[in-house]
Amino acid sequence: MVHSDSRNENSSQTFIRVVSTDSEQTMGTTISFRNINYTINTENNLCAKLPCYRSIPNRQILSDISGSFQPGINAILGPTGCGKSTLLDILADRKDRGTYEGHVSINRHSRPASSIYRYMTGCVVQDDIFSGVLTVRENIAFSANLRLPCSMTRTERLERVEKVIEQLSLKECANTRMGTEFQRGVSGGERKRTCIAMEMVLEPIILFLDEPTTGLDSSTAFNVIQCLHDLSQTGCTIIFSIHQPSHSIFKLFDTVLLMLHGHTVYFGPSSELMPYFSGQGVSYDPHANPADHALDMLHHASSSSSEVQNLYENYRQSSMYNEDETSFSDNVDDYDTYCVTQKLDRSIKSDFFYVSQRTLRNAMRNSALIVWQIAVAIILGILTGLLYYKLPRTTDSGVENRLGGIFFIVVNQIFSTATALEPFIKERALFIHENVSGYYSISTLFLAKLICDLLPMRVIPSLVFSIICYFMTGLQRTTIKFLIFLLTIFMANVFGSAMCFFIAATIPVFAVALIVLVLVFVIMMVFSGFLVELTSVFSFLRWIKWVSAFRYASNVLTINEFHNIQFCLANQTNLCPSSGVDILRKRSIDHESNWDLWKYFLALTLMA
Repeated sequence: MVHSDSRNENSSQTFIRVVSTDSEQTMGTTISFRNINYTINTENNLCAKLPCYRSIPNRQILSDISGSFQPGINAILGPTGCGKSTLLDILADRKDRGTYEGHVSINRHSRPASSIYRYMTGCVVQDDIFSGVLTVRENIAFSANLRLPCSMTRTERLERVEKVIEQLSLKECANTRMGTEFQRGVSGGERKRTCIAMEMVLEPIILFLDEPTTGLDSSTAFNVIQCLHDLSQTGCTIIFSIHQPSHSIFKLFDTVLLMLHGHTVYFGPSSELMPYFSGQGVSYDPHANPADHALDMLHHASSSSSEVQNLYENYRQSSMYNEDETSFSDNVDDYDTYCVTQKLDRSIKSDFFYVSQRTLRNAMRNSALIVWQIAVAIILGILTGLLYYKLPRTTDSGVENRLGGIFFIVVNQIFSTATALEPFIKERALFIHENVSGYYSISTLFLAKLICDLLPMRVIPSLVFSIICYFMTGLQRTTIKFLIFLLTIFMANVFGSAMCFFIAATIPVFAVALIVLVLVFVIMMVFSGFLVELTSVFSFLRWIKWVSAFRYASNVLTINEFHNIQFCLANQTNLCPSSGVDILRKRSIDHESNWDLWKYFLALTLMA
């Protein structure tokens, strides 16, 4: 066993590529697990602390699950809710290791840390997760560029991508976009095979798949499993959960783990499944689908706890269970790491480049969204210009309409950014999956979204709105004042988009996220100083004004417009009893120096 020396680190991030020794590569990889128990603790939620809370007993999801999966096709079968996906998540290290009991080993060695394990295995989740506006080849290349070692040249990575495309029969659709709800793309089977290819490009020693045939017709489902079967011939250990496979699919299985209510009721070769139950007195048709027969039997047994217990006890007393126990005992060595032989030096600059590249492609290919953003900016600009057309410099309507116009501009610009909420929520599952799979860090994603998505999507609409609105309303026409107006509008847009990004990251349901977003915006708007005199508000609520982006944006625009301006009586242009400074003083807005304007702008920038 060879351990890499990680003392000389120059890159920003360093991960370890975990591979087996030459002999182990020839034999393939065996993953063993023993006494896996997983319980949902219902007493940990906040409602449990309420006096009116009705106690709910803890739910045992997995109970003493043991076994070992060897190279080949390994299927986890069972009715809905039996714990298939939970077991798969534990083996794939997608569950926090502190939340379950048991031991998992890889080829006689303890499973390595999560940051290492994610680079030696691949995991395909149940829902197809990819970027819909990218092609099949671009999605696979994105996975390769971010997850393969930087020591590999660009040519080597592209060769790996083409190899996987060939293996999974994706050549004909390689340059076809995956598809979105507005644009037709590849078929369901091609989507699933693309998701598999995005993991296979790593050449993982173990590939986990959660319900890979869900939503596919029988022919497409068979083609997907056939592809997995072909991949298993290269020595890869393939493990997946599946609900109800057809007979043709079942015949491709090497090993079957049959589960019921979190217990193992059979674990062994697929060919021995029905003979095993036949030995317990269960009759079956040898020409029927063994999977259908076994699942029907489990369905009838699930209604009786005694029958479930009998199935579990029969398995524990069988020779298969004893073989699994012996196999596991022979396979466990308590090593801290597993054959670490190659370093993966990951550069933040490299990650940022590829994430930014994809973000720009997404934005440019989402042309309809860009067009609508500009169209909305034009409509709002014209509407604002018509409502406050050529504002007079009079003490009555000139002052009030200017203040009202500034407030209306800030409100419509920030609220219009709510359109960014839905795209963020739709991409949420993709970001979470890629972060867990080790594609990139959260900070890399945020910077890429900010620079390549939020800024471009807000610069053009802000510029269009500002040009139309500023000159139609007749605000002070000086270059510096227009630029300050433009910067403030732009920063208000960035703040609104950033708030959408934050809420979308914390709340996955669009309807709930929209309610929270509107609530936050309304509270900030109330404390902008335009709707209520802030000095009259209860003292315990006044602090909200310090976190009101509406207040900071409107104060910048108010100082910008009311500085160096005089307001005269109607029809009396020579009699100007009021100045802009008087209005600022009356509204308690700091304005004595240039710093006063920029401190509000700085506060808005920091909030964004």
